[in-house]
Amino acid sequence: MTLTPVDIRNQRFKKTWRGYSESEVNRFLVTLAEEYEKLYRDNVELKENLKKKEFELSKYQKLEETLQQSIVLAQKAAEEVVANAHREAESIKENARHRIAEMFDVYEDILKRLGVFRVEIRLMLLSQVELLEQSGKRLDDIADFFYSRDMKEVLDKLSRAEEGK
Repeated sequence: MTLTPVDIRNQRFKKTWRGYSESEVNRFLVTLAEEYEKLYRDNVELKENLKKKEFELSKYQKLEETLQQSIVLAQKAAEEVVANAHREAESIKENARHRIAEMFDVYEDILKRLGVFRVEIRLMLLSQVELLEQSGKRLDDIADFFYSRDMKEVLDKLSRAEEGK
C-alpha cells in the first residue's frame, strides 16, 4: 500500500490511558504530512522530469543512431567515390598507355615507310641520272657522228644522189 500525505493526515490512533500526548502526536502528524507532501510533490515532479529527460534522451539516442548511420553511409560513399576515382584513373592511364603504344607503332611504321620511300627515291634518281648520262653519251655520239668527216661524206653523197634524180 502506498502512503500519501492525505493518509498521514487522516490517520487516527486509539487512545490509551498512558499513551503519547495527543496534541504532540497531532502536531507531529501535521508536520510529517506537510514534509511528506513536499517530498511527495518533489518526487512526482522529479518523476515527470525524469520521464521528460528520458524522452529527450531517447530522441538524442535516436538522433545519434541516425547520425552514426549517416556517418557510416557517408564513409562508405566516400570510399566508393575514392575507389571509383582510382579505377577511373587506372583506366585513363591504361588507355593513355595503349594510345601511346599505338602512336609509337604508327610512328615506327611511318619511319619504316619513309626509309623505304627514301631508298626508292634514291634508286629512281640514280636510274634517272644514269639515263641522263646514257642519253648524254648518245647525244655526244650522235653529235660526234654528225661532225665527223665520214658523216660529211655521207651527206655529200646523199645530196648528190638527190640532185641526180
